[in-house]
Amino acid sequence: MKRNTITAFAFGLALVVTSCTNQGNTQGGETSKSTSAPVASCDRPYVVSEGESKGKPEFIRVDKFYDQNMSKTLLDKKAASSVQWAPRPEWDKPRPEWDNQDEVMKAVDEVSPDEAKEQPFPYVEGIETMLKNSDQSPGFLGYYAATPLTYKFSVQCQNDQDNWYQLSFSTWTDSDLGIIDCNLKLDKEAPKAAIKAYGAYCQES
Repeated sequence: MKRNTITAFAFGLALVVTSCTNQGNTQGGETSKSTSAPVASCDRPYVVSEGESKGKPEFIRVDKFYDQNMSKTLLDKKAASSVQWAPRPEWDKPRPEWDNQDEVMKAVDEVSPDEAKEQPFPYVEGIETMLKNSDQSPGFLGYYAATPLTYKFSVQCQNDQDNWYQLSFSTWTDSDLGIIDCNLKLDKEAPKAAIKAYGAYCQES
């Protein structure tokens, strides 16, 4: 991961000015406080990756068959990817109202491993196709699990160099789907998601 360094010069006792003229020596993650009004556009947006964090795997969708070709959805999280800006006191809305948002997000995408876009997580088609093409006997349970993943970025505008704007992009990764038979004992070598689904949902009514 590429990271740069902020160089700060102290003038007097209370004033700290961050030098941002050299983008090669710039690090996001520290936001200087400014009383100036927010700019209308973010000229030449410069984006720095601040890393990523993974959560624990979660079940997103679980279906169980109670009769031939008759199933019940036990869990449906309606998972989606989201983009969130850290709130600022001078904002009236939850994100900066730049008139070139598309340009800013394009700069983010050049740094982000995945496209930073708000959209539904495309799991439904996968699990419904799997259920349709598999044995649908009573007691069978289909599951879809994934791991939450968050990328963090810092954005600086050429015309607003006193400020860094913090952005988080949350999505999902490491998809795992399968079907188990609740009437049978799982093998010890079964996938972790299958074992967890068996313990959590096979006794669900």
